[in-house]
Amino acid sequence: MRTLALCAALCASTAASASVLWRGDFETGDLSQWSQIQQGAPGRLTIVQSPVRQGQYAMRVELHQGDVTNSGTRNELALAWTQYQEVEGNDRWYAWSTLFPPDYPSDDSWQVFTQWHQSAGCCGSPPVEFDVIGETIQMAHDGNPVWTAPLVRGVWHDFKLHVYWSATAGYVELWYDGQPALAKTAMQTLAAGAYNYLKQGLYRDAAITDVAVLYHDGFVIGTTQADLEPAPQDAGIEPPADGDAGSGDVAPPADPPAVPPAPAAHTSGLPGITGCASVGRGSLALLGLMALVTWRVRRRRTRRR
Repeated sequence: MRTLALCAALCASTAASASVLWRGDFETGDLSQWSQIQQGAPGRLTIVQSPVRQGQYAMRVELHQGDVTNSGTRNELALAWTQYQEVEGNDRWYAWSTLFPPDYPSDDSWQVFTQWHQSAGCCGSPPVEFDVIGETIQMAHDGNPVWTAPLVRGVWHDFKLHVYWSATAGYVELWYDGQPALAKTAMQTLAAGAYNYLKQGLYRDAAITDVAVLYHDGFVIGTTQADLEPAPQDAGIEPPADGDAGSGDVAPPADPPAVPPAPAAHTSGLPGITGCASVGRGSLALLGLMALVTWRVRRRRTRRR
């Protein structure tokens, strides 16, 4: 019975994390979890051990006027590998944390710190982006705010976002600092025939003169809300061996190994042998070892009698 209980617990644990698609939490100690580095000047995107929101590492972003790359004043990372591009019908959950230091500059123009950029040659402003404008944080659609909050400096802010990507039936939901911030709101999250990809760092109006510094940590993408829990031992998917951390606005030619689909969830009843088998060979080996230990203990007890 104890062995069966352990099997059930292991199955439940595996199912809970099976639909995590990607982590960009910097727990590799570098920027390798992301496919591209778009840096207007060397050394503007660095890994630090303080401050951090989770784990041991976070990313420090520094942006100066004149840090220009990809036709803009920006220092950003991109996740442009094909398997992470958002296309029609994708239902995704995202979480990350951002800290604006006490001296973060205030300017009446736009400063984008997280965005889902549309594919090259499409449209205007991104369909989903997070900006700072003056003393306000906002989530915007095509440049128009759909949610706002006061800019509070010196503390980590936690974002949790649910997006259904569609040109005709899209919607978003947002939680901010652990509280509901935007109820399910219908909007066009994808341009017809286009795809979106994630970018994070800082991108702003070229006219802003003040030096800006901010920090990002703990990005995770999943297919369910439960996937957004931190996993310190999961440093993310390894990049391809010949991957290109270039500065283009298109994905590099090499993609990481495809992520196998999550096992189908049980909709009723108790998980049976088939459900437990879905944990994989390593887990089955562990269960076999546990069963052997249990048998030996019982045998010793029998002998003692």
